[in-house]
Amino acid sequence: MKTHSDMTPNADLDALFAQAQAHPPEIDAAFMARVLADARALQPLALRRAPVRPGLWARLAAALGGALAVAGLGTAAMAGLVIGYVQPEPMVSLAGSIGFGVSESLDLLPGFDALLIEDALQ
Repeated sequence: MKTHSDMTPNADLDALFAQAQAHPPEIDAAFMARVLADARALQPLALRRAPVRPGLWARLAAALGGALAVAGLGTAAMAGLVIGYVQPEPMVSLAGSIGFGVSESLDLLPGFDALLIEDALQ
């Protein structure tokens, strides 16, 4: 009498695969060497080279947490420079209300309008 597993439509195929797994074929070493030599010959040159050690900037970015961390750090630094240079009025009034007496501002990068006027006169 046939069991439920023998009545499945793929029972013959399952038996064939089980038999193939039980007795795998032996591969000739010379044949495998020829196959691997052909595969190496067909690989692009970049895949056959030794891996390149990452540069200084890549190692530094990895130490800081990756490219996104470096981008965030750069953005924060630029925001600090802009806020420090522009000195928006709300920031000055906020600093005055907290207790940091900001009585004057220093113009580190004066406009070069005077230079443009001198060039126009000559």
